[in-house]
Amino acid sequence: MSRVDPTALDWGVVRSATARVRQHYRYVYSAAVHDLKQRLVMIPPDRYHDQVLESWSLDVRGIDSACSISWENDAWGNRVCHVEGARVEHAVDFEAVFCVERRQQICAHDSNHAADRAFLEFTALTAPNDAVRAAAREIRAATASPLEQAELAHDWSARSIAYEVGVTGTRTPAAMALHLGRGVCQDFAHIMLSLLRTLGLPGRYISGHLLGEGAPHAWVEVTLPSGAVAYDPTHHRRARLDYLTVAVGRDFADVTMTSGVFTGAATGRLHWSKQAELIQVRPSEAEKGAAA
Repeated sequence: MSRVDPTALDWGVVRSATARVRQHYRYVYSAAVHDLKQRLVMIPPDRYHDQVLESWSLDVRGIDSACSISWENDAWGNRVCHVEGARVEHAVDFEAVFCVERRQQICAHDSNHAADRAFLEFTALTAPNDAVRAAAREIRAATASPLEQAELAHDWSARSIAYEVGVTGTRTPAAMALHLGRGVCQDFAHIMLSLLRTLGLPGRYISGHLLGEGAPHAWVEVTLPSGAVAYDPTHHRRARLDYLTVAVGRDFADVTMTSGVFTGAATGRLHWSKQAELIQVRPSEAEKGAAA
């Protein structure tokens, strides 16, 4: 099966899915720039829970003369690319292509206690305000179950603001998004992380792609005694197999897909595009039996 419409599927009966993502960033400069240093987080790790990376490539174009490309895994296990170029005359392009497969399974508990402690700590983007603290008190009073607390935190976060593009930015803290009452996916994620951490539940910011949407997406994963559970407060649902993880961190600042510096008096403008397609899907055994 090829080029399946992901929005037409009942993801509750999908057993596994394979997807291909092409993401392109292009920086156009008003004049030549020098000593370009770019950090890219565009390719997923080899494995993340039930997600397996099947193939990948990264193409860098537009750097004149000396250019170096190096890779590392950061503190959270993300695949990070560092690009350094001596000179860019007009524009530089970064194009990533990868295929991943996701299989329906229960995510095991993350035994990295050091990481759990880090995901309990507040950051500049997830610091709580009075509204978050009040919500945490109500949730604690309602239940002591970590799973039930996570579910209530998800419900509260999904209702906390209205979705609207252009009101907030990538540096907007959760408290400001709550004050404005509007925001986008990273704001919903930061708000939920703020509440989870206030409750003492380790929460991860997940950066990646939701099949059927044009822009990159963000959601939240909480580590519970029973395993890791991913929630999408923007759409008010648990994350499914159509959610493709690229990177994880404490907040958006840890997983920025592209960032960098250069020397020169020029100004730069970023252009980007993304294509994600579902190239294979397999239904559950129960669904195949029903269809037969």
